Amino acid sequence: MLLNKPRAYDVMDRHGLDGLIAATRQNIYYLSDFWSHILMVERSFTSFAVLPRREDAPAALVMGMTENGRLAEEGSWIDNVVGVTGRASPTAANVGAGGTEKLDPLSVYLIGDDGGLTVRERGWIAAARARTDHLERTPALGLKRALIDAGLQNAHVGTDDPRLIAWANAMGLDGLSGIDATNIFREIRMVKSADEIILLGEAARRNETAVETAIAAIKDGASPDDLGRAYKVDLARQDGVGLYILFGMVPGMRHGKVVKGEPFLVDALGTYKGYHGDLGRTIFVGEPDAETKKRNRAMQIGWQTACDMMKPGLKGSDIVKKVMDVMRKEGFPSFNHCVAHTVGLEHTDHPIPIGPDGLGATPDFTIEENMVLNVDMPYQEYGWGSMHIEDTLRVTPDGFEPMTSLNTEMRIL
Repeated sequence: MLLNKPRAYDVMDRHGLDGLIAATRQNIYYLSDFWSHILMVERSFTSFAVLPRREDAPAALVMGMTENGRLAEEGSWIDNVVGVTGRASPTAANVGAGGTEKLDPLSVYLIGDDGGLTVRERGWIAAARARTDHLERTPALGLKRALIDAGLQNAHVGTDDPRLIAWANAMGLDGLSGIDATNIFREIRMVKSADEIILLGEAARRNETAVETAIAAIKDGASPDDLGRAYKVDLARQDGVGLYILFGMVPGMRHGKVVKGEPFLVDALGTYKGYHGDLGRTIFVGEPDAETKKRNRAMQIGWQTACDMMKPGLKGSDIVKKVMDVMRKEGFPSFNHCVAHTVGLEHTDHPIPIGPDGLGATPDFTIEENMVLNVDMPYQEYGWGSMHIEDTLRVTPDGFEPMTSLNTEMRIL
């Protein structure tokens, strides 16, 4: 189970919530374990997940019946699955189909002659027929049913899309009230379950393997496009997805290609089964000069300082401040950017300021056991070059466990 259920209950209690409604793909996946095709294409308001605070009330997953065979293959810990018989496509002929006839769980499928069905197809059909008493015509009606099933029709809930509250009120659930829970979901997710830690370990390792493949292809004159392709192809080979890899600086390489005689950063973000791996390294082609060596030494000391400090109870900002102080004392006064961020279903998986509070506000968090953290240390200087260290750590009761190699030394090629 991806969901850290005890933490979810604790956070709901802290915020006075009777339940949670998920409408975004990360949170539906997190609450249900089900990563559907429709979530992959990010079609909004076609799927939902509901988690009541009452432990004896049923959680629910609302999803289109076109996905039911996939659910039968992948599974979910949630028993109360409400199937939607109207197609999710906005151009499908039976979108919003009315009528009062009995809903058909197989209406979205074309089924050929019985003799041609495989064993798996028969299983999909049986799984669909098992939904006969748990069907609605639209996702909105499915959500209404899920809320009623959970006893939340007159409750105070949190949701990652507050528009759902007004829509539920308009559908007759007048007693439902709620608040924006975007950061409440992150507050829950920032401390990982055992299953999440396994997935994050795989994401970190596979991402680093793909980064090493790209580094192995670096040579004088190499194109960042070719290097990026090497990274993404290797991650795809490992069943991951490369989101981006930076060479040089955020806009690109200073000369548009690899050149000898200056450092440049590599910063790569990829996913495995929805979970993120994030890694940073420094590359130098040729023989580093004295200034580069001095700055690299300061980077290593700054990184080791972060590792030595890592333990529950500290603020993320405590680590950042100490690293910045150390870097300046070690002869790198221009170093200007260090971030401690959690990683998980999002690149930054802890609450961050949003809305009016997000304009210039500084996020912070208290480090807890089983958080998965990156200490992120990119440096970019126009006219000189760039450097980076970034690795992934799981917080333990008295320190950390590395999820990447911690091979942070500047690579000299």
